[in-house]
Amino acid sequence: MTVRFLLIISIAAMVLAGCAKPPLAELETARYLVRHAAEIGAADWSPGEYQLARSALDAAEEQMEQQQYRAAARTISLARRYAEEARSESEQALARQAELERQRAEKARLQEDQRLRELAEQEAALRQRQLEQRRQEEARQAAARATSAASVAKPPPPSPSPPVEPAKVERYEVRAGQNLAEIAHLPEVYGDRLLWPLIYRANRDQIKTPQEIAPGQMLDIPRDKNSEELESARKEARELNLF
Repeated sequence: MTVRFLLIISIAAMVLAGCAKPPLAELETARYLVRHAAEIGAADWSPGEYQLARSALDAAEEQMEQQQYRAAARTISLARRYAEEARSESEQALARQAELERQRAEKARLQEDQRLRELAEQEAALRQRQLEQRRQEEARQAAARATSAASVAKPPPPSPSPPVEPAKVERYEVRAGQNLAEIAHLPEVYGDRLLWPLIYRANRDQIKTPQEIAPGQMLDIPRDKNSEELESARKEARELNLF
C-alpha cells in the first residue's frame, strides 16, 4: 500500500510539473535586469545584492533545464528582486559620486577665479605704482630744468636720485626654478635670503618641506614680525643651511 501511494504521488508531481507553463518571459526579464545591473557596476557598488541576483539567476536556469518550472518561477522572482535592489543602490552610489565630482569641479573653478582676481589686482596695483613713479620723476626733471634755466652760474651736476624701493608684497606667486631663500631675497619680499623660514612657517598648509615648492603656488608673506622674530628666523636659516 505504501509503495503504491508513493508511486501515485510521484506520478501526480510529474504531471503537475509537466502542466506548469515555462516562465520564459520572466526568465528573460531577470536576465536583462542582472545584465543591466552588471553594466552600471553593481558588482562594485552593491556586491551583496548583485551576487545574490547572479546566484538566483543561475539556479533558475538550472531549474528550467530540469523542467522544474514552478520552482524556477520562484527563483526568477528572487533574481529579479535582488537585481533591482543592486541596480537601485548602484544608481544612488553613482549619483552621489557625480555630485561629489561636481562639487570638486566647482570648488576648483572658484579657487581659480579667486587666483586670477588676485593676480589682476596685483598687476593693477603695480601699474599704478609705476605710473606714480613716472609722474614724480617727470615732475623732478621739470623742476630741475626750470632751476637750471633761471640760474646764471653753471649749475652743479644733478645728484643721482635715490633708487625707488619696490613696494612690499603680501603674497607672492612662485616661479619656475625658485626656492624659498631666493624668494625671501627679492626686494619686494624681504631683501634678505635668511628670512625664508618666515615664509615656510606661514605656508605650512601647502609646503611639505622647505625644498618642495612648485611654480604657481601663492605664498603668504608675513609682515607683522618684530626685530626679535626676524633675527630668530635668520639664526634658524644659518643653523639649517638648506640653501
